[in-house]
Amino acid sequence: MKKLFASFMCTVVMALTVFCVPFNAQAAEYTPNVKIYADAYMLISLDDDSHPVVAQKNADKRKYPASLTKIVTAMVTLNKVKDLSQETVASKTAIESIYGTGAQVAGLKIGKSYTIEELLYLTMVYSACDACEVLAEFVSGSIPAFVDEMNSWVQSIGCKDTHFVNPDGLHDPEHYTTASDMAKITLEAMKNDVFNKISSTQQYKFGNLNLIHTNYMLDKFHITYYYQYAQGIKTGSTEEAGYCVITKASKGGYNYLAIVMDSPIEVLDGIKTKCSFIDAASLFDWAFDSLKYSTVVRKNDIAYELPVNNGKDADTVQLVVKDDVTTLVPSTLDPSNVIIQPIDAPESLEAPVTKGDFVCKADIIFAGKTIITVDLVAAKTVELSTFLKILNALKKFFTNKFVIAFLCLIILFGIAYVVVFVRRIQRDKARIAKRRREQEKLDRELYGDDDYLPPPKRR
Repeated sequence: MKKLFASFMCTVVMALTVFCVPFNAQAAEYTPNVKIYADAYMLISLDDDSHPVVAQKNADKRKYPASLTKIVTAMVTLNKVKDLSQETVASKTAIESIYGTGAQVAGLKIGKSYTIEELLYLTMVYSACDACEVLAEFVSGSIPAFVDEMNSWVQSIGCKDTHFVNPDGLHDPEHYTTASDMAKITLEAMKNDVFNKISSTQQYKFGNLNLIHTNYMLDKFHITYYYQYAQGIKTGSTEEAGYCVITKASKGGYNYLAIVMDSPIEVLDGIKTKCSFIDAASLFDWAFDSLKYSTVVRKNDIAYELPVNNGKDADTVQLVVKDDVTTLVPSTLDPSNVIIQPIDAPESLEAPVTKGDFVCKADIIFAGKTIITVDLVAAKTVELSTFLKILNALKKFFTNKFVIAFLCLIILFGIAYVVVFVRRIQRDKARIAKRRREQEKLDRELYGDDDYLPPPKRR
């Protein structure tokens, strides 16, 4: 019986070991309410180091960049050439490589020397393809080697869907990028002071020529396109790429970068119009008129309240906003109408809780749209109650279904053990009584009634 009980207990303990719980003592994006003709665009705020995207469409859709490519050509050159006064000779190979392509050129002469600075201005201001070819040969020794450096550079700054086959942007099915990647490229380029100076130059005198920046938004004489707040950077167009422009604008202390790709020519007010410039101006005007920086929530604004388990002198704690949050929001926003909605808030907290502890994040919602996500922290310190912790732990332990099942098994086993034990005693008594009767009968047969002596009684 003892062996049976021991085996049963071992089985139960092993089951409890497996099944029982151990007991232990991201500024918002908006949709512009203006007509945008481009198939892909991005509008980025330059007033925040994180460069939040304010509006976008098809930003990750593969597009042909045309002469936007020249931003990368300029940057690979600037990264490798420190003395821009150096001169290089325009080779026959470089100049003749673009014969018959219809590409825009500055008229560089074979065998003539040009400074790297001149070639960069021709590349970025006038979009001269012959200048790109000469730069490529000077920087890398050959155009294919330069293109390899272009691709390596864009990959190094995080571009995911960009591939170049030439330094000037002439069309090739394998020469592509996205608005998102062009944003990465441009933001990286804007860290370079020389690039900013060259790309924002409105006019450049080259020999007897006075060359105008191809971004007509900078030129007062292009009345249809002129935009007084625009600055730089680069345009591009081919039949396959449509009309593209990357430019920035500043007004009233606000600064934006627009990337516009694959915009058409449309007849507007009876005039054939390159809609890339119109799109960029529309995006800028919408942002300047419709958005503003505003403090939407303030530090210690109450957002939520959670139960605290085992807390001393407190069974709840409030969650508050960790820091003031100032971001670009619609100019119509009223902070009193902002909703703070916790994200995946826990059902409760375990004491001890320290004031300022991070608990969860929360969406800041206005007019049904999430405009920013913030951190929520504990508003006060709640100390641990050891007594409540032990009490609740015991309660939890003894209400655990596996513990209850184990106790029930123990009780059932105890009852079964008692029943078996009692029945065994009864069988033993019956067996002893039977043996006594048989012994009495045998004694009578052997000795008769007079000689029979009953067994002595136990004292």
